[in-house]
Amino acid sequence: MTKQARSEQTRRLLLEAAAELLHRDGYAATSMVGIAQAAGVTKGGLYFHFSSKDEICDEVQIAATGVLRAHVGRQLTVPRPALRRLAELSRALMHWLDTDPKVGASFRMAREMGSVDERFVVFSRTWLAQVHEYVADAIDGGELGTGVPLETAELLVVVTCVGLESVVSSRIVEPDGDLAVTLGKLWRLIELAERSPRPTAGAGA
Repeated sequence: MTKQARSEQTRRLLLEAAAELLHRDGYAATSMVGIAQAAGVTKGGLYFHFSSKDEICDEVQIAATGVLRAHVGRQLTVPRPALRRLAELSRALMHWLDTDPKVGASFRMAREMGSVDERFVVFSRTWLAQVHEYVADAIDGGELGTGVPLETAELLVVVTCVGLESVVSSRIVEPDGDLAVTLGKLWRLIELAERSPRPTAGAGA
C-alpha cells in the first residue's frame, strides 16, 4: 500500500469512527481521543488529518450530503411524479438513519447543536431544500390541491420525518420494524386518504 493510500484509509477510518460515536453518543460526549481510539489511530495521526472535532463534524456532514445527492441523482434517471420522489426520499432518509452513521450523526448534531452553531445543520438544510423542491414540483404539476400552501405541505413532511426520528431515538415509542417501514405505513395512510371519496354537501343530514 502506498503512503497516499494509507493516508486515505486512515482518514476514512477516522470519519467512520467519528460518525459512529456522534450518532451513538452525541456531540458533547464524543472526544478527539475517543475518535482516535475507536479508529485505532494515534492521537498524532488524528491531528494530522483533522485539527478539531468541529472539522470532523463538518466532514461527516459533507459525506452524509453526498449520500443524499447520490440518491437524488438516481431518482432523476427514472421519471416519477414529484410526490412519489418525495415519498421515496423520506423513506430513504429513515433507512439511512437506521443504517448509515454519517446521516444519523448529522441529524443528531442538528438536533443537539443546531441552535448553537449553523455549521451543524448543513446536512439537514440540504435535505430540507430537496423536500422544498419536490413539494414545489408537486404543486406546479397539479399533484396537490391548488389551495395547499407550499410551506404547510413542506412542514408536514419535515415534522413527520424529524418527529419520527426523535420519538424513536428517545425511545418514547418503538417502531414496527425499521424507520423506513414505519414511515411507509404513514405514507400509505396519506395515499388512502387522498383516494377516499369526499363527502358531498349535506351527506348524512
